[in-house]
Amino acid sequence: MGHAEGRRTVRPVSYQETDSRFRIVNDANSMGKALMEHCDPADPAYRQAAGSCIALAEGTAEPEQVRADFIQAMTSAGVFVRGA
Repeated sequence: MGHAEGRRTVRPVSYQETDSRFRIVNDANSMGKALMEHCDPADPAYRQAAGSCIALAEGTAEPEQVRADFIQAMTSAGVFVRGA
């Protein structure tokens, strides 16, 4: 584990994956997968969130900003985010 390991997770985010199922994500990998599955790559909110996830994985992003960017991209794509 590197020195930035503690910076690679965010407070959990719960989003509606299907009509009857929610998924919780809290790391760059799971957030990246969710973005690819639910968002339009042409959406600027998607591009911002994807870049933030990469920066989180590299240990160079603030977790709360990454979380906010992820929520923005998901809601922009019409995905319900619990507590957003």
